[in-house]
Amino acid sequence: MRQHALGALRYIATASPEFMARWFSGGVTEEATAQAPCLTFNRKDRLQQLWLEQAFGRDLAPPTHWLPSTQAFVDAALAGLGWGLNPEPLVAGHLKSGRLVPLRANLPLDVPLYWQQSRSVGTALANLRKAVRAATKETLQPIAVE
Repeated sequence: MRQHALGALRYIATASPEFMARWFSGGVTEEATAQAPCLTFNRKDRLQQLWLEQAFGRDLAPPTHWLPSTQAFVDAALAGLGWGLNPEPLVAGHLKSGRLVPLRANLPLDVPLYWQQSRSVGTALANLRKAVRAATKETLQPIAVE
């Protein structure tokens, strides 16, 4: 199996301005975040918990709405149902227009993405792999080297 780093997909914790006014009028604090409803894709989705750990140094368990659809996540945030981590490319227009705002502008969550393929199909998929890697350079963040 071969693995190639593509880059990191940047997620932004977003909510509608109305949601922010209702739930975070005193700021995005640990106490407020523990009470404010969040959006969760499914039981395997840990993005919100990872962001909370990054923001507050510990895992919190806010109430959640289960929405197993990327577009439903955005629609729910726009409707003020909760806050959630959305891929930056998907919500960039909403952030620019002010329909969504970041919970903390300086706290994105970058998730590394990799292209994996069996060595046995390397030659057959070489052009596809190159095209995917080229396309991701325009959308993904560079992966930090540790």
